[in-house]
Amino acid sequence: MDSTELLHILREEARKISNEDICLARAAILDSVQNLPEKYRKAYSSDYFAYLYRAFQELRTCAPSDETEPVDMNEYTDLLARMNLQNNGCNVKKRAFHRFAVVVIPYIAFIAKKTIHPAGMIFPGGLAVAFHEGEYYCPVKNKQSDVEMALCDFCKCRDSRELEEDVRE
Repeated sequence: MDSTELLHILREEARKISNEDICLARAAILDSVQNLPEKYRKAYSSDYFAYLYRAFQELRTCAPSDETEPVDMNEYTDLLARMNLQNNGCNVKKRAFHRFAVVVIPYIAFIAKKTIHPAGMIFPGGLAVAFHEGEYYCPVKNKQSDVEMALCDFCKCRDSRELEEDVRE
């Protein structure tokens, strides 16, 4: 499959997501962060969802690029499998979030080639995704390699330790 074909598939799936689905997906995020400290609650429930929603809107309206690229089907299948591990579809909100995410995250990773979390996204411990000289750096990129459900392998971020090493040199 190439990027144009994947874009077409994702756009068709995005058109099936209703405003109600989006509201339910947002509610699922609010539910999932209710026990986090306030600054993380805002980062995940507002900032991160806004980032995903902007990507969703972009997906629905963008035109295919003149430069198609092959999409590694093993990577795409692996991404969907990991996302399905996170699908605890026991309630309508979580099912709506999953439907939303399996359209948006592949778009971000394979078509838009953006980071899965936006620059400035704060993680527990106070560290954040950083942008430096045209590259994105994530404080948890390599720390998630043992987490089966983590999507870090599909993100264009580099590990923050690389930035620290570059700055020292």
